[in-house]
Amino acid sequence: MKASPKRKKIIFCGNHLYDLMNFRGFVIRRLHKEGYKIIVIAPKQGEFGATLSHLPKGVRFIPVKMDRCGTNPFRDYAYYRSLLRIYKKERPDYIFHYSIKPNIYGTVAATRLGIPNTAMIAGLGYAFSEGGLMQHIANYMYRKAVCHASSVFTLSRENYDYVIRKRFSTVEKTIWLKGGEGVDLKAYPFKNNTSPRTRFLLVARVLADKGYYEFVKAARIVRAQYPDVRFQLLGSIDPKYPLYVSLEQVTEDVDSGAIEYLGATDNVVGVEGRPGTVVVLPSYHEGMSRSLMEGLAMGKPIIASDISGCREMVIEGVNGFLAKPRDAQSLADACIRYLELSDQDKEFFSLASRRLGEQVFDIEHVYAAYKDILHEALGD
Repeated sequence: MKASPKRKKIIFCGNHLYDLMNFRGFVIRRLHKEGYKIIVIAPKQGEFGATLSHLPKGVRFIPVKMDRCGTNPFRDYAYYRSLLRIYKKERPDYIFHYSIKPNIYGTVAATRLGIPNTAMIAGLGYAFSEGGLMQHIANYMYRKAVCHASSVFTLSRENYDYVIRKRFSTVEKTIWLKGGEGVDLKAYPFKNNTSPRTRFLLVARVLADKGYYEFVKAARIVRAQYPDVRFQLLGSIDPKYPLYVSLEQVTEDVDSGAIEYLGATDNVVGVEGRPGTVVVLPSYHEGMSRSLMEGLAMGKPIIASDISGCREMVIEGVNGFLAKPRDAQSLADACIRYLELSDQDKEFFSLASRRLGEQVFDIEHVYAAYKDILHEALGD
């Protein structure tokens, strides 16, 4: 009897289990369904318990210690050694890395063992945006490590250009996913947005560089003219991130009547999909905003910063408006422009968002890119 072919083993390694399942869950589940052995590696933290329950049966989870935002070299070296041990024991056929530390230390470990791998540079976040010594170190380490990856995913033209300019990777090995990480159009179906009341919803971790303070200031400006309009914030508070906003600050802004804080939830569809919702993201930097993609899929108008990673989701005056980054007045003006639209125009914006989601951001396009990589590396 002919032996059945060996099932190929794929590792997904990131800095947060929730992010791996939220952003790459579709790919993980589909590959698992197609017969690949899947291992997920991340630290135990945050919403760990609830997220672990979302892993498909048969997908293995290996916890690893990692200081996500710390700069202690001894802890980082320990993290590298942990990955090296795991990779040596598991001997996967391919590895996908996500976020700064997995991209750096995971790529080095995989390369040392001769395992083909991909690094995804989802966004150039805090370490790359604040300038000074931190940015210099981040650039140096990426250049020395990520250049050895078999391929590199980027999610925006700006990030693609940065990766090539800083010699993190070559043109031949760098892949620009023009629809970002995509959105499952079935999981985020169109929702009728017709409502007599409007609420502007920010879906993001509660961070200064997600535009939290501009959102609050814009809320005060708009509500002075339109007191019935609601500004709501959905997302977790992340004290480990350098630019996090404290719960005390959020509570103060809620008590003042400027915003409503909805906390964090696994049911984003239930919140973001409510009628009368406009999805807002006044971020300073993005790879390719997931919350905006989900909003598009559900037919929500979009108001966002005029930056790479946000502007791709907005056709000005068709499905939303762009605002100057770090400018609360510009954000408020964009919100008021939407409020002054006719009901017919608001419905048009909603339908235009869904069309854009279908045409550009369907996650099936992203899955095809993963399969192309695996086919080239493994012959699958």
